[in-house]
Parts: sequence; structure tokens; C-alpha cells
Amino acid sequence: MLEMAREAVRETADNGHSSPVFASLVREYEKLVRQSRRLVTMGDRMQQTLNDLNRNLALSEHKFRSIFENVTEGIYRCDEGGRFVEVNPAMAAMFGCQGPESFIRTVGELHRIFCDHEDFHLYEALLAAGDARRYEVRVCGPGDESLWVEISASMVGGDEAKGVRAGVVGVLVDVTERKRMIEEMCRLARTDSMTGMWNRGYFMELAGRELNRARRSGGELSLIMLDVDHFKAINDTHGHDVGDVALMELARVIGESVREVDVAARLGGEEFAVMLPDTSAEDACAVAVRIARTIRRAVVDSPRGPVSMTVSMGLASFEESKDSLDSLLKYSDIALYAAKKNGRDRVETYRRSVCPRSVRGVACDDGEA
Repeated sequence: MLEMAREAVRETADNGHSSPVFASLVREYEKLVRQSRRLVTMGDRMQQTLNDLNRNLALSEHKFRSIFENVTEGIYRCDEGGRFVEVNPAMAAMFGCQGPESFIRTVGELHRIFCDHEDFHLYEALLAAGDARRYEVRVCGPGDESLWVEISASMVGGDEAKGVRAGVVGVLVDVTERKRMIEEMCRLARTDSMTGMWNRGYFMELAGRELNRARRSGGELSLIMLDVDHFKAINDTHGHDVGDVALMELARVIGESVREVDVAARLGGEEFAVMLPDTSAEDACAVAVRIARTIRRAVVDSPRGPVSMTVSMGLASFEESKDSLDSLLKYSDIALYAAKKNGRDRVETYRRSVCPRSVRGVACDDGEA
């Protein structure tokens, strides 16, 4: 069309009938045609860019949906009222539901997964302060079970200027097994591997706490040291395996003879200790007598015949504010040595003001260490 206009202008000029107005119109028309071509080109480019964006958006959506559907971590989205809008299959499975729809229908709101309302309030406070990062908390799992999870969540989509409250997007990581492993590692670090009692290191920590508490409150506290009589002879005659069984039997007797608040431990070898909070020397003496009676009746099987054993015990009590754990251990050890010296299978009580008192069976006779 443009070429036809140009040809008409040339023919008019050749015939001597050139019109300036007509030539100007043709030039303007040429500009319009060029602009139209540029607009068409720009439109094509914009359409191509839009197609690329749509394609990339679709790929991103596919990637997100693939991650959302297949990751092992739970992912959730809540509205401004805390109601679940969307959860992934891992989140549903974590709480024993067949699928996301079942989870949303059954659970409904975020606060219902928390076992403790205080934990949920802390979660809300963390969100209000910015976001919650790796917040470790116990949540209610399927049935009567509970899970330990780490929650990372943040608010999205809010517009304070328009008064629109933000929803929440969060991720839950099940750390129950890791929590159990850490607790088991802590337990192993604190316990004697053979008897399951507290070991020496943790006994010193717990006993130190009890002594400090007694010092602050002015309460009573007693410490018993136990040692198996002629334990080397048991090992030499019946073997170390039988000796180990004998120690486990003694640990069982001690555990059944004391309270939950008492601190019982194997200090090493055949030596044991029991810290008795809020217990006088007389009451601790009764505990020691009970242990001695029970262990005297206990029998350990051996290929060479039944094995019986007795224990010697030394007892010391907290009497002065300057008493330390080391001094109590020293006093009870002195009393334990006296028990062995005076014939074994007995309890000696260390007294700083009077002669130590010995206890054999149920009798409490005065005697010297």
C-alpha cells in the first residue's frame, strides 16, 4: 500500500502535476506505517515474553508442587484465623491422617496440634516478633502418641495499610527419633552400662545439688556407702560373669529399697553409694538394714552352685553447714572401713561428736569404728 502511494507521487511529479499537500500526506502515511510495524514487532516480542513467563511460571509451579507433595517434612498454610488452608501429604501422614483433605477436616486449626497451650502461645509470640525458626516443641501425634517437631514459620500476604491480616506458612520437621537418640546418649553418659544405675560422675552432680539444697533449707541428709564383702573371692571362684550378675542383683536390691528422690549409683567396681535427701541418720540406718537383710537372702545361680553375698556399709549424715560432698564421702568411707574391720556384713555410722554406732541386721549396738 505504501509503495502504491509512492508510485502515485512519482507519476504525478513526472506529469508536472505534483501537489505538496498530497506529498505531505504520503509522508505522514509512511510514518504511520513504520510506527505500525514497530508496534507489531513490540507486540510480538511482548507476547513471546509473556509466553516465556507463563512457561517459566508453570515450570516453577510444577517444581513447587513436586517438592510440596514429595518432601518428608510437613508443610502447611494457614489463614489469618489459624485455620489450615493447605497441607502436604507428609504433614497429614505425620499426624496419622490418610491425606491432606482428611487432615484439614479432622484437625481444622493449628492450635489443635499443640499438646500444651503454653507452647502454642509461645509459637504465636515468636511469629508476632518476626518469625519462628526451629522452634522445638511437643505436638499431639496419632492416637495417644506425641511427637517432637521443629517448626519454622512466618507470616505472608498481609497488608497492614488495608487492614488485611497475614496468613502463615510453616514447615514441620519430625525430630522425635533425634530427640530420643540425644536423650539416650545423655542417659548412657550418666549411667553405669552394666547395672543401669547412675555412674560416679552423675552421682556427684546430683548429690551436690541435694547437699546444697539441704544447706539452704537446713534439712537433713544422709549418705550410705556400700561394698560387697569378699567380692574378689566370688570372681575368682565363680568367674567374672557370675560376679557381674551379683553386682546387678545388688543394684536391683538397692533400687527397690530406696525412694525415687534418693540418688543411688555405682561408683566403680563393687562400690555403691546412696544419697538420702531429708533423711536422718536413724532413718538412713533403717534403709541400710533393709538393704543388708534383702541382699543376704538373695541368691545368684552359678555352674558351681548358688552364690550368696553380704555387704558392708558406712553411713554419714549432714550435720554442719561447712560439710561438703567430699567430706561426707570421706566420713562414710571411714565408716565403711570400720564395718569391714569389725567383721563385715554390718553398717557403721560415722559420728563426729560420739563414737560411731554399728548396726548388724536389725540390732543397733554401740561400738567403736
